[in-house]
Amino acid sequence: MEGGNAPVSPYRWVVLVVFMLNVAMSQIMWMTFAPIARDAAAIYTGGNVDYIDILAALAMLGWLPFCIPASWCIDNFGFRKGAGIGVLLVGVCGFLRIFAPSYDLLLACMIGIGVAQPFILSAFTKLASNWFSEKEEVLASGLLTMSLFIGFATVMFATDFILANYRNAGEVRQGIEMILYIYGIPALIGMILFFVLVKDKPKLPPNSIAAEKKVSMTVGLKSLFRNRDFLFLLGLFFIGVGAFNAILTKIDCMFNDRILDIDSSLAPGIVGGLIVIGGMCGAVILSALSDKYHKRKIFLVLAAGMAIPLSILLQYLTSIVLLGIAGFVFGFFLISALPVGLTYAVERTHPVPEATSNGILMLSGQISGLPIVLFFNMTFVTILFGAALLFSFMIREVKEGGISSLTH
Repeated sequence: MEGGNAPVSPYRWVVLVVFMLNVAMSQIMWMTFAPIARDAAAIYTGGNVDYIDILAALAMLGWLPFCIPASWCIDNFGFRKGAGIGVLLVGVCGFLRIFAPSYDLLLACMIGIGVAQPFILSAFTKLASNWFSEKEEVLASGLLTMSLFIGFATVMFATDFILANYRNAGEVRQGIEMILYIYGIPALIGMILFFVLVKDKPKLPPNSIAAEKKVSMTVGLKSLFRNRDFLFLLGLFFIGVGAFNAILTKIDCMFNDRILDIDSSLAPGIVGGLIVIGGMCGAVILSALSDKYHKRKIFLVLAAGMAIPLSILLQYLTSIVLLGIAGFVFGFFLISALPVGLTYAVERTHPVPEATSNGILMLSGQISGLPIVLFFNMTFVTILFGAALLFSFMIREVKEGGISSLTH
């Protein structure tokens, strides 16, 4: 079956939009307390912010023990059941946070949300492969990537805005309870919509990869680590995702001692916000171009290549206008590499199950992010992007219809 002539169900857009809602809610649940850590600490931990930071760290820690089980579930039980585990945890735990009067109960809910992350994020390429033609797979993954950052941007901009009025009135606890209601109800609604509307796959496979029988996870994992192109892509994700997470995590430190043409305390929010907005635009625009021309490598090379000069500019510019432009372009190219790379992995390694390659790539970025944050230095990050550029040059372009990893 040729991917371009395969039947495509219009219901794919319903499945995609409902899952995008749940992806966005997973990020909102994860990052809820990050913008209001000191306020939350005053209510839940007697002022100890470290305990609040643990709540956000749980999402990253959840990848380590649950990445492989999540990928196995998605590949063996299908997209709806596998991703549904994560959706169920986010919906139920996100809603139950409303009724958590103490830190211990809040921590229990956040553990559930942390476990949910790999079940949701490892399903991107499974959904794209199950429902979309080869001409739309990167676009589908790009829209899912965009929903990640919609969730991230929502929680960063809305949370403090909601709490501000309550803070001024001396009613911080009531404000946090309102935030948990505002986020918890949509999480529950998203979960219900998922189980009511989302189907595992259409009656007819929309592309040649979806029609192909997959190997077991054990065989697939062995195949992945014998595939030279996947290993170079793994190195690219290890650096790119880890460095991106570290830059956003430590962005406040980047402007501490720099003389800018505005108040330096405003720069992290402006530049970080424009990085995220640029990323959302790039995830859609460059994904669509990648699908249109069926090219993957050039977009990975662009992402790594552009990251080198832009990371230098972010380190030394003093004009907020130029910093904003650099941040937007940085996000535009770097974040767009995520859906392109995930789709490249599926095409280059099939019949390895989609969630297996997806999960391993995402896990690598979570693992590398921690040491890069701990030893953060922008000069070192720029050097890492140089290594990523070399990796991107080493991978080979996918031929039309994909290449089987079991013979390469």
